[in-house]
Amino acid sequence: MAILVASAPLPAAPYVDALRRAAPGVPVWTEADAPPPDAVEALLAWRLRPGQVAQYPALRVVCSVAAGTDKLLAVPDLPPALPVTRVVDPAQALQMAQFALACALAHTRELERYAAQQAAARWERHPVRPAERCRVGLLGLGAVGQAMAQAFLAVGYPVAGWSRRPRTLPGVRAHCGSEGLAALLAETDLLVGALPLTAETRGLLDRERLGRLPRGAYVIHLGRGEQLVEADLRALLDEGHLAGAALDVFEREPPPPDDWVWRHPRVRATPHIAAQASFDTVAAQCLEAWRQVRAGERPARAVDRAAGY
Repeated sequence: MAILVASAPLPAAPYVDALRRAAPGVPVWTEADAPPPDAVEALLAWRLRPGQVAQYPALRVVCSVAAGTDKLLAVPDLPPALPVTRVVDPAQALQMAQFALACALAHTRELERYAAQQAAARWERHPVRPAERCRVGLLGLGAVGQAMAQAFLAVGYPVAGWSRRPRTLPGVRAHCGSEGLAALLAETDLLVGALPLTAETRGLLDRERLGRLPRGAYVIHLGRGEQLVEADLRALLDEGHLAGAALDVFEREPPPPDDWVWRHPRVRATPHIAAQASFDTVAAQCLEAWRQVRAGERPARAVDRAAGY
């Protein structure tokens, strides 16, 4: 019995190599190997196609290559009893926090303005924005949100956060529920999105909610592209309500070459690179899940299908 890596559009080789290093005696295949369908017990994937799971009658578990599982849970024919696991990598949370902080500091310390001055050979100093005008609002207070909170608090920025369930975190003003979201947005200068994609978070950041941010607020979106209504963001940027946005995830990935996000002067667009789980961590957690289901146990990082994460 073996593990199948179907990580497209991500390259399969790094995951295959990591699995083979971690468990030399376990057969590991890619779809190009055309493995015997009844030999596949674990599927390591980024997304699933309709009908893909049904090809493997002995399949016991589907493992995500990332923290998110929305692209796995989206297929309509996923058997309800089939466990789906996510990756939990502390290093990935730290990378997300580093990236969010880098985007925030580039904006609040006006690095693009100084880059333009450098290009013009102009020596001109500007007042430093005070910390009280750098109020951070975190959407999501899970492992990633908590790492972000620590990073922003360390540079002296006030931090508030919103989550679906009530949470208590040192130094963080925590909100929950619809009223809590409205309160968070009203007091946020730097909005950082780090939520999983669920039915409730799809389209969450629309014109109505983004419009609740104070004039001049900045948006850093690192969650899932489908959570942000890009047309609404563009309108608020063009109207001057929002100062700018750093986008690492998009409604379509990659955006078409003629998409507005590539050229808008107030948008920093990056190709979904805020963080990446370690290949060795992905392999180790996939193998653990596979061994647990073979022993009749529920995998340690199985997602709650109803919650979506």
